[in-house]
Amino acid sequence: MAAIPPAAAPSPAATRNVCADPSTRYESVCHAVDVAGKTYRYLLFRAARKTSRTMIFDGGGPGVSNLSDIDARYEQTAADADRRGFNLLVLDEPWVMARYEPACQAAMTSFYRESTQRYPRPASPGVVTAVRQGCLNGDATSTAESYRSAVDRIEKSEGVTVARLEGYSFASVRAAYLGATRPGLVVAVGSPFPVGASADAFYRAEGSAAGTARRLVTSADLAADSAQVYYATTGTDPKDIDVATAARGLWQVTSTGDMSLSRAGYYAEICPALRGWNGLLGGERKAGSAVTALASLHAPCAGETGSEGLRLPPRTCFTVLANDPNSPWLPSPVTRGADVTTVRTGEHGKVKIPGCQ
Repeated sequence: MAAIPPAAAPSPAATRNVCADPSTRYESVCHAVDVAGKTYRYLLFRAARKTSRTMIFDGGGPGVSNLSDIDARYEQTAADADRRGFNLLVLDEPWVMARYEPACQAAMTSFYRESTQRYPRPASPGVVTAVRQGCLNGDATSTAESYRSAVDRIEKSEGVTVARLEGYSFASVRAAYLGATRPGLVVAVGSPFPVGASADAFYRAEGSAAGTARRLVTSADLAADSAQVYYATTGTDPKDIDVATAARGLWQVTSTGDMSLSRAGYYAEICPALRGWNGLLGGERKAGSAVTALASLHAPCAGETGSEGLRLPPRTCFTVLANDPNSPWLPSPVTRGADVTTVRTGEHGKVKIPGCQ
């Protein structure tokens, strides 16, 4: 689960300059490709010495715009790729350019309202179904197939060949999108998301890490339990952000209760990346638990079988951070062949990316 930025306002219609709105300070190397009605923005930094060999860098996600990240320092990443003889390719998520359809916006707003009112029970099946049907199949969502097609289209139009993928966290899932069709791809990811793991085990581990914030939150409702998760997974000091604001940050909602379209992008990728959702979403839960808040948040994943068709290439290397509160490591059938090195100290998204030759 990626660090969560403040909630974004609903996107206007996508009739705009793809690199100027929303803005990116890398407009000179920014382009876009359309695949199955979805628009993927991307950056392509070409190496000083002409080459087709290209490395994808993925900073993580889902539900995060890699191109709009004001903290990104892709010049440094591109310079490092250049020294190793690679062009650098960075893909954005399609929800950034998508129109927030009224039916989807209404479904997401109802979902958040019901999740709050019914807590600790999740939103009703009808509301959850409305989110799945109205939000998770449109042009705001990325899938393994559309991601592969976007990379294929970029390679063809730009005359490049993707040979390597590096990054952090959810980069492991994007690598698994490509692994089935690109067995020669080399993958190197720091603090990886455990693609293919049990959703129940993953969120119980994440909830356990959030339990350390329990003493800072004295009430037991959706906001309080969600705030626990936000503090633990983002490393935010509770003294800096109050409970209500932290809870909205986790759910990606504005102060008026409007859920960001980024959450549609999040669900579309997080739900298939894990398996065993029934263990997390089934049965009764009590308030006063971070796991209960996580179950409510992920109610739209109900019915997902998870990780089917995802495969990492044979040469995959991970640097796993022990006791990572953001992305607890759990082995899975998808990751069983990866070369895993565990480090005891560091921060999620900042550990050293393995060399992996």
